[in-house]
Amino acid sequence: MRMSILSGPAFGVMLALVCKGIDLSSGTTMGLVAITLASAISAGKSFGVSLFFAFLVGSSVGIINALLIAKANLNPFIATISVLFIGNSIEKCVTRGGLPIYLYPSPKSLDRIYRGNILGIPTPIFIMVIMTLLLFFFLEKSKYGRKLRAAGENIKASRLAGIPVRFYYGLAYFFAAICATIGGIVVLSQIRAAQPLVGESYLWDAIGAAYLSTIMSPRGQPNVLGTLFGALVMATVANGFTLMGLSFYWKEFAKGVIILILLLVSTLKKRYEGRCLY
Repeated sequence: MRMSILSGPAFGVMLALVCKGIDLSSGTTMGLVAITLASAISAGKSFGVSLFFAFLVGSSVGIINALLIAKANLNPFIATISVLFIGNSIEKCVTRGGLPIYLYPSPKSLDRIYRGNILGIPTPIFIMVIMTLLLFFFLEKSKYGRKLRAAGENIKASRLAGIPVRFYYGLAYFFAAICATIGGIVVLSQIRAAQPLVGESYLWDAIGAAYLSTIMSPRGQPNVLGTLFGALVMATVANGFTLMGLSFYWKEFAKGVIILILLLVSTLKKRYEGRCLY
């Protein structure tokens, strides 16, 4: 099930990579969304209203990132890491230094997001499949996706072709925040508590999964199915170590080794293919 949660922020990072950028605020977005949803439920709001506030906060992060990167023309690394620091500080302030917001008992509507099923499919998996299909058709089949890829590959040529590059960059970061928002909602349903910095545990895995997607593309481009594969690799390592009873501290070591091996194989493959062409 970790894969279903990880896929949200991983897809978000992938969208930023398509624009030749990076989104370091995905984990923060997950945390802010989870805290907002839990706080609203604890305050007695209905689940529908609480969910609205959660999406409002998540989309606000996306709009801020879009304005900073597409409008103010800031470096994506600097802009999103600034949002990360600000968001982490807000999380700690709202929770009075890091006190979890517990939801026991949690609303049935919230519980069903992680523990329910749709058409016999576990709800988190169903959500992941829907996200995958939507993003795949958006990036690979729609004119908007093709223009987004074009804007990321060659800014000058895209501008000459009349593509509003900055608008598409902003759109990518907005949708990246929406993907992370969905991840934050699912993780809250899983643990039934909003903990500060809970999303940070998914950030680096999401970045690793998004970068691994380039291996699944002949042209080395970030892509939806490759990101899903990367999320599977990261989740398998984490769950495998837990099932084997191995130390938690070796998980990061294993993930790093796996990423290096896959990248080396990809690099050697490209070199071999390049030699074959000549």
